[in-house]
Amino acid sequence: MRNLVENVMLNGKERKIFLDLDGTCAKFNVKNALKRFDNEIGFFANLGAYVGIDFINELAKRGNVYIISASPNKQADSDKMIWIDKYLNNIPVENITLCRVGENKAEIIQNKYDMKINEDCFLLDDYTKNLTEWENYGGTGIKRLTQCADNSRGLWKGLMLKNLKELEEIVALM
Repeated sequence: MRNLVENVMLNGKERKIFLDLDGTCAKFNVKNALKRFDNEIGFFANLGAYVGIDFINELAKRGNVYIISASPNKQADSDKMIWIDKYLNNIPVENITLCRVGENKAEIIQNKYDMKINEDCFLLDDYTKNLTEWENYGGTGIKRLTQCADNSRGLWKGLMLKNLKELEEIVALM
């Protein structure tokens, strides 16, 4: 089986991986996270990263890894940029998009990069609404399962993973 780094280009198709941050790459399962995220300076910057973040950062050297993450305000944006610099510093700044909570990530990406999202554009996110919107635009959604986002209500029927390193296997099988 190919690893993801080798599989970014397969059959002449360019695969792009778009990552959410909170609850997907960053450990967002701390007490009062949503309230603190909105108000506490440095909150996001000080969050830990999930196991496998090194794999994602290594993959980013290929250039086809992007971040699309929502936050409530400019302070949270600054904190996220500090976190990205610490854990995902191989992702070029032009591949980083921070939007506001509730905005359609697929629409933002299509407009920013003047591209059509297709099945070779993967979104790894813990929020089913974002994944559904992404797939409605033609992309492939992958649900990140954690203690906080365990899909216990069964709303997401698509691809799912528990460990960031599983992303390698999922994309290789596509």
